[in-house]
Amino acid sequence: MSMLTVLIAALVLLTPTGQLTAQEIRLSDWTTLSSLYTVNSIDVDASGRCWAATTGGVVSYDAASGSIKEFRNVNALQTLDCSAIFCDLSRSEVYVGQQDGALDIYRAEGTWTNIRDIRRATKYPRRAIIDFVKRGDSLLIATEFGIVIWDTRREVFITTIDRIGTLEENTAVRAMTLFADSIWVATDSGLAVAPLNVPTLRLPAAWRVLRSAEFFDATEILSCRTNATGLAVATRRGLFVNTGAGFTKVLTSAQDITSLGSVGDVWEIATASEIKTATGQTKRPQVSSPIRFVTSRSVNGSPLRFIAVDGQGFGSSQDGEKVTMAPIRTPSSNQFADLSVDSRGNLWVATDDNPGRGFGGQGVSWFDGNEWRTINTSNQPELLSNNCYRVSSVSDGTTWVGTWGRGAIQCTPSDTGVAVRRYDFQNSSLSGVAGDSTYVLVSGAEIDRFGRTWLLNEQGANQLLAVRDGSDWSSRANCTNPRENIVRHMAIDLGGTVWLGGHQGLGLIAYNDRNTSASADDICNKLTSGNSQLPDNSISALAVDLNGALWIGTSKGLAVITATGSVSNTTIPFVRRVSSLSSATVVTDIHVDALNYKWIASTSGVFVLDPTGTQVVASVTSSTSPLLSDNVRCITVDETSGRAYFGTSSGCSVARTSSMRPLPDFALQCYPQPFSVSGDRQMVIDGLAPDSDVKIMSVSGAMVAALQLRGRQAIWDGTDVGGNPAPPGIYIVSASSASAGTAAVTKFAVTR
Repeated sequence: MSMLTVLIAALVLLTPTGQLTAQEIRLSDWTTLSSLYTVNSIDVDASGRCWAATTGGVVSYDAASGSIKEFRNVNALQTLDCSAIFCDLSRSEVYVGQQDGALDIYRAEGTWTNIRDIRRATKYPRRAIIDFVKRGDSLLIATEFGIVIWDTRREVFITTIDRIGTLEENTAVRAMTLFADSIWVATDSGLAVAPLNVPTLRLPAAWRVLRSAEFFDATEILSCRTNATGLAVATRRGLFVNTGAGFTKVLTSAQDITSLGSVGDVWEIATASEIKTATGQTKRPQVSSPIRFVTSRSVNGSPLRFIAVDGQGFGSSQDGEKVTMAPIRTPSSNQFADLSVDSRGNLWVATDDNPGRGFGGQGVSWFDGNEWRTINTSNQPELLSNNCYRVSSVSDGTTWVGTWGRGAIQCTPSDTGVAVRRYDFQNSSLSGVAGDSTYVLVSGAEIDRFGRTWLLNEQGANQLLAVRDGSDWSSRANCTNPRENIVRHMAIDLGGTVWLGGHQGLGLIAYNDRNTSASADDICNKLTSGNSQLPDNSISALAVDLNGALWIGTSKGLAVITATGSVSNTTIPFVRRVSSLSSATVVTDIHVDALNYKWIASTSGVFVLDPTGTQVVASVTSSTSPLLSDNVRCITVDETSGRAYFGTSSGCSVARTSSMRPLPDFALQCYPQPFSVSGDRQMVIDGLAPDSDVKIMSVSGAMVAALQLRGRQAIWDGTDVGGNPAPPGIYIVSASSASAGTAAVTKFAVTR
């Protein structure tokens, strides 16, 4: 099976060989969405192109032309969290080190080589690659457990130095440099030095450790670098220079130093807000966020500073003040906490699933297929918090964004942008939490069949739901217990019953006000593991399918209520545990696609169920696909494009699928065209109307293959009803739809 194509097996109809594959869903053309705004390391290659290692992959940027390239885990890197980068000018290669120890090499011809040895060295719990230094054919690699030496010519590892002098074994190396025929190493415990002419650097006796305050103002060494004049060492607040006669302090900083470098012969350090030189100059780069670090390099014979800016990528500067930012356009964060696709096909991304975990929200990002945009507190006054944790695209074309404590914003996209309006305790019926009436949580939105918008008012002090009907607002308490409002998941079935559940183990609440203001005829009931077959009282996901069944995700598997209309004040509907998934499956999200397939996100990958839920027709994991992580937090499928989005805490994996809503009328096309049975192996028949009868015939009218399909696409393997490859020639596709009352014909060619 190709790494980049996952084929989901046929569903209900297992047709004879040579017939069209019944409702086959293909996952192909994998890509990755990730943020490239947090830069960890920068270097420049021989052509003057800047390379940046980020937490979401690698960026290469040509400042002269403005061209930019992005590299992620598909056909390039092993993982995304890149911690160090080095351009080998003599070999025209770029080395990328990652937080998990992965080493990737980019070669001039545009290919990537993946080196896995450090990543697999599990004897070292921490294996991040931090720095590179080149000496002859040897590449010295600083890691969190010491130094590894790689032979660039033979492409083998030579040795590992995991004990540096008297330092503790497996001490992390923060920086390295070569000076006076010695290697100098910065660590959290001091500066270590060893001559390069020793037989092996593995001998602790070869190293000398400079720990004493006699040398520096702190034992923690941030960085060490060399230039034509000598060796420099940066501590947290000081800069020390050695020109051959020992270290002298040349600069004291009032702020924490973030990086060390030099422009020509002049040493300089960077802090969060400025660049200070050893000659007494202070430069303040014109950036709107704190400086992460500054790297100085010579580009086309002129010195140029590359300035990494917190959360905004990086830019270049000649004078250290005016900064030209690289045109990075990506999501604002790698935290894909929640996903939704609106009716215009825009993908919405929430960036913070829990403020207590310390991720830090970056607002909400949205992608129109061409460009990423971000709504945050700096560019949108209606948004009062960047901690956006829920996105809900509803049937009126708008998307509701729930924030931690600052209510919700309603986003209405148009051809010219997006209109934003905030709703909280001041202008709606939303309520604050107990103890703080201003702290409003909104964890979901749905529109019912009467056109009313329901907002899930999580942890509201005296209510569970806020309802907007036109311009009128009302509220609803938890009908089972007004004090139990820690509820995060909501779904509304075809009969208007609102189903609610959360992680606090309250079970599953059913509420239906029958679209009246009177409460006497309201339906209110609660399902638990005690009065039903609910696998667990902790609910992690809810979704209603195209037939009106309610699918219930828990930490102990999946369940379904097919007859949701049977719920009443005295009747508990039957809950069926879905045995096709293990009870050990921790469900994190559920999405029902245009063909009524159930996409189940879990902590162990993604499972796709047939419309009845009785068969797992595919499982998608990081070992069988480019999926970033098996811990998939959220999932959605764009029913127009067929793209499936799998959100994780490290970014989002995207695959093209055939799970697309059928067209209202036929727009038949076949590809590839012409089709080679032996070379292409599968032909796609696209542009089908609902419930299509599809026939492939020879020009003489002989039947080759036939099938009934629900979706927009069919797949043909190029064989006839007898299992024989179709001979070269012209063929006709005839399709008809009784439900749409229309038909269409097209033709295609088969070649050898």
